[in-house]
Amino acid sequence: MVVAFIAAPTLARGRPAAADPIQSAQAEAATIAAQIQAQAQQLDVLSERYDQDQLRVQRLDTQVTQTEAAIAQTKSQVTSTQGELRQLAIEDYTSGGSTDGLEQLFTPGGERAAAVQEYQQVASDSVSGAIDRLDQSESALSAEETTLQTTQSQAQATLAAAHSAQQSAQTELADQQATLSKVKGQIATLVAQKQAAEAAAQAAAFRARVAAAARAAAAQQAAAQQIGSDASLSPVPPVPGGGGGEAVAAAESQIGVPYVWAGATPGVGFDCSGLTMWAWAHAGVSLSHSAAAQYDETVHVPLSDLQPGDLLFYDEGGTIGHVTMYVGPGEMVQAEETGTNIMITGIWTSGLVGAGRP
Repeated sequence: MVVAFIAAPTLARGRPAAADPIQSAQAEAATIAAQIQAQAQQLDVLSERYDQDQLRVQRLDTQVTQTEAAIAQTKSQVTSTQGELRQLAIEDYTSGGSTDGLEQLFTPGGERAAAVQEYQQVASDSVSGAIDRLDQSESALSAEETTLQTTQSQAQATLAAAHSAQQSAQTELADQQATLSKVKGQIATLVAQKQAAEAAAQAAAFRARVAAAARAAAAQQAAAQQIGSDASLSPVPPVPGGGGGEAVAAAESQIGVPYVWAGATPGVGFDCSGLTMWAWAHAGVSLSHSAAAQYDETVHVPLSDLQPGDLLFYDEGGTIGHVTMYVGPGEMVQAEETGTNIMITGIWTSGLVGAGRP
């Protein structure tokens, strides 16, 4: 069966192509969006670099703290060892260079004095050697601390630069996003203006067509009367039991529901003939799920006699391919095409074949 998936060409004929200002704004928006994507990627890189620099500074801080603690410990050991050496010197001086213990260890005579002197020299050398080693260790640690502090300062400068670059990128990204929002707002305004102008033009064209149809009907009626014939235009059938209003109410209850090819499920989706079939079923009228079939199943009425609920049919490549529902002067409700929702629009004149009343 023929359904509304071919309705898009009617829309293309019924509404002019996008205006240049809209195309320019859309191109600008696309350019800004691409810049935002690139800027976001750059910000990711800068953020990762900042995180790595921050970790490096933290590690250097830890190393400096550890080195300072080692230097303090070495200084304490030097101080302690120097104290021991001073105490040994004092004891040696006050004892006259000998102790009872030493006397017991060495034999009388010159050997004793030599042994005591040698012992004292060994003890003194041992303490002095320890002090020298501690001094060297302290010197090495101090040099390492100086190097670490220099590296730390450089790392902190690098971290500050990375943070500045990150903030600059974030500011630029925020500016680009604000610009994009502004451009999108301009696009929405331009589209709304364009749609309003198109709706006005469609309404004017439809009124002109209705007026022309009324004049033609009046002329035909007058001609029939002049030749003494009772023939006239076929009487326009009334909408059965006010069903048109019920059909319109049903169709409008689905405004916002998506277009779904071959759909006829309330709250889920409709195609064009699925919507009109379902809406008129609420008024007790059975229609086929096909725009062409509905055209054959309805009584054709002049545009000048349209009533709410009447169906408007559009030609698609030589056959009826789209159907909508008249809701009032200049407006119709329809399931237009994939990607749109059910909505009320101005009546298209391009491709309009005629109207039918179920």
